[in-house]
Amino acid sequence: MKKKILIVALLSFISAGMFFVVYSLVKFFKNKVINQDRKKLEDYVGKYLHGNEKIMQFIGTLSDDQVKELLEILEKIQREQKQLKLKEPVFPKYLEKKVTNLIS
Repeated sequence: MKKKILIVALLSFISAGMFFVVYSLVKFFKNKVINQDRKKLEDYVGKYLHGNEKIMQFIGTLSDDQVKELLEILEKIQREQKQLKLKEPVFPKYLEKKVTNLIS
């Protein structure tokens, strides 16, 4: 009977320890991702807003969800900007010559 209780207690300690390890790892990686997002947002402020101190302080007060939402908005804006950029048309040489001949 004591042997069974000892085995059950040992298994429960091992399972609790494993749960604690997994929980700590998940929390660590989540914090790492959030810190990377905050750093990315601060880089945007540094690059596009010349490192405005008031905005940097404001970023420090934002919640994790708000930081994530702001980054999603900024990334969406950048994607749309890239799509809207007009590429320089490439004309074949003979068309270019015809156009210049017509103009001159």
